Amino acid sequence: MSQVRLYTAMSLDGFVADSDGDSTWLEPYQNSFIYQSGFLDSIGAVVLGRRTCQMVQAFGEWPYPDKSAFILSSQRPWAVPVGAHIVPHGIVPAVQAARECTSKDVWIVGGAVTMQSALEAGLVDIVEICIAPYLIGSGLSLLNSLEKQQMLEFDGIHAFTDGMVKLRYDVVRSQRISGR
Repeated sequence: MSQVRLYTAMSLDGFVADSDGDSTWLEPYQNSFIYQSGFLDSIGAVVLGRRTCQMVQAFGEWPYPDKSAFILSSQRPWAVPVGAHIVPHGIVPAVQAARECTSKDVWIVGGAVTMQSALEAGLVDIVEICIAPYLIGSGLSLLNSLEKQQMLEFDGIHAFTDGMVKLRYDVVRSQRISGR
């Protein structure tokens, strides 16, 4: 059965974008954490929020042409990528649909609200955070404020030649901590 993976990158000081929402500082590291890692080969479907989808589209060619894509949105005012599905009713039906269409893993691409919703709904099996050797100083944090705390179990670390480090954790289901 496929696993749901939260796989993302952030700066060493914990930001996914600067104060303007710009994440172009991450471009020099994408080759290692997306392509060299073999990560994309293990993914059969992606789930992303509307704003993240529009941001990805603004960069040019759709990067997931061979993956089933599920976009969380209650509106459809833009050109949706070919083969992508709009899911207006939240993260749970989006992840269910993604899992049903592939035997490979499902990637929660982002943004922060989408990742946070997946964690809070108990849908994530694996959390992988790539930390770039870059300091932004201020900006958008990885997660805003989780309503439920989540226990993770360390599963490994990988260092890339460009200085990026990937931390991998399994979500612990039996010891979930509720509230704060």
